Amino acid sequence: MTIFDPHIHLWNPRTTPREATPLVKLLGWSPWLLDKATRTLMPKPIVDFVGKADYVLSNHLPDIFHRDTGKYEVEGYVHIQAGWQVKKPIEAAGETAWLETLNPKPDGIVGYVNLSDEENIEAVIQAHREASPRFKGVRDMVACHPSKGVHNWHENPNVMNTEAFRKGYAKLGEEQLTYDCFLYANQLKDLAKLAREIPATNVVLDHVGSPVGLLGAHGGVGACAAERERIQKEWYEGLQAVAEVPHVRLKLSGLFMPIVGFDFHLREQAPSLQEVVDGIAAHIEFAIKAFGVERCMFASNFPMDKVSLSYESLYDAYFKIVENYKEEDKERLFRTNAKAFYGLG
Repeated sequence: MTIFDPHIHLWNPRTTPREATPLVKLLGWSPWLLDKATRTLMPKPIVDFVGKADYVLSNHLPDIFHRDTGKYEVEGYVHIQAGWQVKKPIEAAGETAWLETLNPKPDGIVGYVNLSDEENIEAVIQAHREASPRFKGVRDMVACHPSKGVHNWHENPNVMNTEAFRKGYAKLGEEQLTYDCFLYANQLKDLAKLAREIPATNVVLDHVGSPVGLLGAHGGVGACAAERERIQKEWYEGLQAVAEVPHVRLKLSGLFMPIVGFDFHLREQAPSLQEVVDGIAAHIEFAIKAFGVERCMFASNFPMDKVSLSYESLYDAYFKIVENYKEEDKERLFRTNAKAFYGLG
């Protein structure tokens, strides 16, 4: 089956403004020195979040992505905003303009807009639109966790409840733009409330709600079996709350980021297909049952999940988990739901 991948990240830290760009320019000639400097100079929570620095310090461009897909035919993909550094709000559209210089170009682009910035939000949205006709939506990351060992992607853990953010979120609906929501599982009920109260904005929950420490210790979370059971219970309750809001979509992705607790990135040998399936099958099945096939989409989150396994291994596992589904349901999960959500045919 042909795949449409609705969640990948493209970057070139040597030539575009990223947090790691100064280090890459200075030490890119020596991978060993670059890795050592990164682990020394960068905060431990962000180093632990990515697992291995080389996956974010190296280029990830269309030719590299398509080479990674191996035996799978990927007809298209959506780029999701990826750490473009700005000094002025309007410069966020620079990432969208840069993506237009690539060959091939992404089919869809989800860019960064600070939804709480009431003064500049309209101008930034317009700048993205002028930069590319492929601009389809926005991701303003809100992921925050109470554990200090877990990297926060926003300074305010309650941002989804603020009036400024809610206005910006509503603005996306008025502009017919989608919202990609990247949060941690402890914030799922905040998303359910936001989406329920502002139903005109089409929203997709990224990475099945990112349950930190679900399958192993990360950042001081998930150190024992009892705690992991509690994490799963609260995660499932949060997913169910979001699923009860009928217009919210779900990306089945991101479960192999180190934050979830797999240690695959620390091993010398790649995990087997059975090990990958056993690790996520029950959770994927729960999520699909909660949201329904018509509201879910498989995605790779490459190269972030690449730290744990190959693209072929990831999609081998996805297909194995749904091998008994109807062909039309597989088509929805791997292609048409994503394309419809982003208005791509």
